[in-house]
Amino acid sequence: MPVSYDDIVNAELGSLEDAAKSWSSMGTRFGTLQDNYSDHVRAAADSDTWSGYAAAGYKNWGQTTTETYGQAKAEAQGVAALLRLAHATLTQCKKEVEAARDAAVDAGMDVNSQGHCTMNFDKVAEKKGEKTADKYRDDAKAKAEAEEKYTADIQKAVKKTQEADHSLKTDFMADPKQSGKGMKGGFNGNIGHDIVKRNARRTAATLKAVRDGEKPSPDELREAAILSRAHDEDPEYSRTLINSLGGADGLLRTHNRLDDLAYYDDKDHRKSYLSLDKELASNLATATRNPSTDFYKKFHQQMLKAGTKEYDLKAVGEPERGRPGQGQKIRGYQSLVSLMQRGDNYTRELLVDTADAIRNAEDKSRGGNPDIWDLQGDFSGKKYNHFAADPYDGMLKIISDSPDLATDYLDPDENDNLEYALKERSWKHVDMGETAPDGSDPDKESKGAREGLGLAIEAGSTGHEPGSDGEKFGRHSEAQARIMHRTINVLDYGHPEGKEGGESSTGQADFTLKEEGFAKMRTPLARAMASFTPDIVDAISGDAPAGKPGAPDPQIAGDDSRIQNSRSSLLRVMRGVSEDEDNFLLLHEASGRYMMNQLEADGHGTTQALENRTAKIGETFGAINGVGADIDLSEYSDRTGKNSDERVYGYHLIGSLANTLPVVGDVTQRAVDSYWNEWLKAADNEPLLDTRESISAGNDEADKALHDYFTDWAQSSGESKERGETASREASQSYEKGRRTAYEALQVRS
Repeated sequence: MPVSYDDIVNAELGSLEDAAKSWSSMGTRFGTLQDNYSDHVRAAADSDTWSGYAAAGYKNWGQTTTETYGQAKAEAQGVAALLRLAHATLTQCKKEVEAARDAAVDAGMDVNSQGHCTMNFDKVAEKKGEKTADKYRDDAKAKAEAEEKYTADIQKAVKKTQEADHSLKTDFMADPKQSGKGMKGGFNGNIGHDIVKRNARRTAATLKAVRDGEKPSPDELREAAILSRAHDEDPEYSRTLINSLGGADGLLRTHNRLDDLAYYDDKDHRKSYLSLDKELASNLATATRNPSTDFYKKFHQQMLKAGTKEYDLKAVGEPERGRPGQGQKIRGYQSLVSLMQRGDNYTRELLVDTADAIRNAEDKSRGGNPDIWDLQGDFSGKKYNHFAADPYDGMLKIISDSPDLATDYLDPDENDNLEYALKERSWKHVDMGETAPDGSDPDKESKGAREGLGLAIEAGSTGHEPGSDGEKFGRHSEAQARIMHRTINVLDYGHPEGKEGGESSTGQADFTLKEEGFAKMRTPLARAMASFTPDIVDAISGDAPAGKPGAPDPQIAGDDSRIQNSRSSLLRVMRGVSEDEDNFLLLHEASGRYMMNQLEADGHGTTQALENRTAKIGETFGAINGVGADIDLSEYSDRTGKNSDERVYGYHLIGSLANTLPVVGDVTQRAVDSYWNEWLKAADNEPLLDTRESISAGNDEADKALHDYFTDWAQSSGESKERGETASREASQSYEKGRRTAYEALQVRS
């Protein structure tokens, strides 16, 4: 008996997905048993130490047992695939029935348990107005036609569901021919196998029709979306689909056409096209999950050719007002990375192989062409975020979602990827014409340049996904410390060892990071530096193992490793990322938290210990405020000035970066919060660092901020007022020393 309207709207379909997961898990366990049997039982039996009739007989049975485990795995996975297909299909059908019902209800209909509609005049009046209700009261024919229309819409959706349900029943009842492997009459690995392949080819046929300019029916597009969602975790489906599309080249052309339709040719159905494209990305991830398969190896070889091939894409080739480049084409890797950015769960091998292949195509030292990705026009910004104009930076952005991989990919001890991206690579991919007669390159960097690099450095140096919530202060792994240490040195001096490298005796990180091409890198780098606050504060105050001058390399000590850049380099990088003022507030707040943490640890001992710690706090406070003197903080001062009676805390001002602040205890937090209002005035009243005379000028606001800082610490931690005064006095005396440090770093250039 066909399912009824009432059956459909009340169906709980989640059990289908639960069952699919159970069958899939069973298949995985059978696979584990097969591997264990092959590795430990058959391997021992097949060795040369056992011979004779028993050995020969066992080998036959051993082969059968291995195949039986394999057939059990395949059957379980086949049933799981059928269940997922049923879940995806019936879920979509149910949504369509509910949508038809909701449309009827919105029109003022009552819908009974058979899906029949009856007009409710009171509801019509409420939703459509009394005038419309009176019209239907006076016109029985119009009323009947409206009821019939909405009833027919519901019944049409119900009929589609009944047909889908019957088709699924046929699939479940099918008894495919035994594979001939394993025990006779035993498990059948062909269950679901033919259906999965058939569904992949049906989806491919629809996608090829879209790609080739045809217009599949809404039902065909709907079916393609359902099938892809149902099988997006099935490697067999995904591989068959990609092969049916024509391999790597066909996949890229299909993605490009879906992008054209979504953003140019058929914007009204953008959601449908993007859904299909997202499923393509999922299929790619699933198809390439095992890098040892023939499919993976073949696809990689296909991409090496297709990656540098030219393709049409309307996002870059269509004429737009004020933008050159009509008719220009993109390269295959730009298309591939654009597709991959719509998905996730890619294997380490696919990400690294793709990133390396892109680098090989562009790196001149490897025989590549640095201008290969050049396009007329800057394709950064929200309007073009669906297109990866710079595929290498796009791959770094994808890699940043996997912090452990980002660490390995950028570790200077393992490869030169970090130095290449920071120093050697050409980021000028906005084509501005031919090389000038004097040999100069007129091309420009995109406004979105280095976004992926910044995110990868953040992930690789912290071990966390970009923008993750802050954690307690701590040190870092050896590789993480190497990445951050190397980044700061190269940005400042253009050499991995910093000033010791001898390439330049003048640090330039603050100027470099101010450039437009580094804008997207600044905030990820600032968040990463906040994670290294203990190392930075210790270096500024002289507590670091290498002292204030720093060392060419980080201090390597397992998970207690730390950066050892010079304090001048650190201050210049801090100034550079602080071109975006929120980044400066983030670093200042993080430093304040760490300094108060240290005060809590060291400040309750002798007077000498208290004076030593507070002198270092004052020096660090002065140095960071000295950096702030070169930044326009008036916006934040205005915020505090408008409500002088209202306490303003650092995390109020930092906004979206507040969640990334390191976590501290209550005493530390209260003490840090206490000085924010006064500190903003102190930072804003710092004299500009443009002459030696100005640096010697006093700053009464800073003295008051420090006084409040230590007074509140004393009160919060149970110390005497006198101890707070001692701390404040010692810190104030060291404050000018820190300011001078910043002056020397940003003006004298050492």
